Order: sequence, then structure tokens, then C-alpha cells
Amino acid sequence: MKLAMLSRLFRISILLIMLALASGGQRIIYRNSSQNIALTPLKLDPDRPNLRKVGQLEFLAAWELGSNNQDFGGISALAVLPDGRFIGVSDAGTLVGFGLTGEDKTDRPFIAPMPDAFAKGNNYEDRDSEGITHDPATGRFWVSYEGKHAIRRFGRSFARREALARPKAMQLWGANSGAEAILRMPDGRFLVFSEGHDLPDGSYEALYFSGDPVEAGSSSFAFGYKPPEGHKITDAALLPDGRILTLNREFSFPTAFSVAVAVFDPNEIARGETIEPKVIARLKSPLLVDNLEGLAVTQENGRTIIWMISDNNFNIFQRTLLMKFALDETSIPDAKKPEADNAPGFEAL
Repeated sequence: MKLAMLSRLFRISILLIMLALASGGQRIIYRNSSQNIALTPLKLDPDRPNLRKVGQLEFLAAWELGSNNQDFGGISALAVLPDGRFIGVSDAGTLVGFGLTGEDKTDRPFIAPMPDAFAKGNNYEDRDSEGITHDPATGRFWVSYEGKHAIRRFGRSFARREALARPKAMQLWGANSGAEAILRMPDGRFLVFSEGHDLPDGSYEALYFSGDPVEAGSSSFAFGYKPPEGHKITDAALLPDGRILTLNREFSFPTAFSVAVAVFDPNEIARGETIEPKVIARLKSPLLVDNLEGLAVTQENGRTIIWMISDNNFNIFQRTLLMKFALDETSIPDAKKPEADNAPGFEAL
């Protein structure tokens, strides 16, 4: 058995032991406010260094991210700004921002608490941010929360919290299966996906909002999202042609984490109906993979670039991975552009 495989099996074994002991352990924190985020380049498969093709994705690069800052980690969602910089939110109420220099270094990294994250009366459930979406025109951000089910809207550059909503339908979602992913469509509609609110057909409930979910004028309805078998959605992003890309995670023994990347046409969303996306790529051992929870899409030289980031659960046996792929669009059927419906939620803005 090759050394790389033995190393993976060792990490998986330790991870399983840590998960079993997690309920009785404590995270030891050594205070450090460093703003540095270091990058360590990684291979998709050290035993096959030339491997590039994974389903309909082409592997381009990967890094392990690390920082001495005690608040770094737990990244649950990823957004990309017009200048190419990334904003990640952690399930501990922290913002993580950085760009890439092209020399395996981060550009202007920062690690800071989200506005109001530690306001008086707030606890961990108020900080359990799981999804993020961004409007490049206004600079606003929307973040979904899984503990106390909520959606918060933040101003440009996360300068302040502008609004908070607790949609009634989301309050039926379980304590650890709430709003795992949120996505703003270009015309102002929103989609919010639960991680595990089961429906009779085996799908999980998702919500469609006609406009900004924190505004009173936005109407909503429920539909089903059926991830690949054994998986749960962790994030969603919009492709340039209007289709929706989803990241779906599975945890199982002995392979630990694996993910399925899938795509669907938002024009197929309808009240009470179920969406079942098409899987376009899978990542599992012995390939590089971890608890991938964040997803973002950019374009480079006419190519669609897919970014994924992992949540290390503040666990020394897991890693914060950033992975970069190119999408092979020639092998995916074309989809209709999303229809431009009115967005009544924005009438009050």
C-alpha cells in the first residue's frame, strides 16, 4: 500500500475517533489575532500527480489554508466579489476574506467577527452562519443561519447589519438541519435550502422567495430538493448561463467525507414539486477531499471556474481546503435562461 494511502487512512481513523469523542471534549483556544492566512499547495492525488479530470470538472489547483488566529476555521459558505476576492463565513460568526496572488499567497487577508455576532444576548445559535450570497450591484450580502433560523442582510463590505428576518416556514426546520445554503438570483429572487427538513418523497425542503426575504413584500413557497443518495446540500452557486450548481456532502465509514457536485435548471422550480439535480462530478478518497461546504463560481479567460472550500470544524484532524476546478460545459446540455420575474421584495428598498 502506498505511503499517501496509508496517510489518508490514518487521518480518517483519527477523524472518526475525534467525532466519537467530540461530545465530551473541549476546544482549547490560545488567543491570537493574527490576520495572516497561509497557503500550502496540494495535489488532487499524490499517487497520480497528473490526474486532472473528475467527472465534468478539470482540476486546476488546491491549497490548505492556515492561520494562527484562533477564530480561523469552520468556513461554511463562500462568496466571490467582483474584484475576485473571497468572503467566507464561519459557523462561529466569523468573516474570513482573502484574495490570491498567483504565487501561492493570500492578498489582503482578514479575519474578523461579523457585525452583531457578539451582541448582548446572542449565543452560538445566533452566530451559526451557514450560507452567504452577494449582490454585486448594491454590495449587499445575505447570510442564512442554522441555529436560530434566520436570514440577515448586511451592508456593503459587511459594515453593518441592515435587516433580519425569521421566515415562518424556516422555523419548522430542525436545530441542525436549517438554512444550509442561500442564493440570490440576478433578478432579485432568492432560494434557501434546508440541510435536512425531510419531505415524504425523500427530498429536503427548500424555499423560493419572489424577492428579498428580509423585506415584507416578498412572497414565498416551498419545493423539494433531492440531493444525490446519501448526501445533503451544503452550498449553491449560480453558473453564467443561469443554471444552479450545488455542492452535496456525504459522511460515511470508512471513506469519511465525499461530495457530489450537481446542476439543475431553476426554471423547473415549482410550488410543491421536487428538483433532482444532475451529478456532474464526485470527489472521494483517495482523491483530495474534506468537509467541503462552500461553493463559488468565477470566470477566467472565458472558462467557468468552480471553487470549493471546506469547514474544518475547528478540529486539528481536519483541514481548511480551497479547491479550484474548471467546468467542462461542452458535456452538459444547455439550459434556458431564468425568466425575469418581478421582485416585489425590492419595492421597499
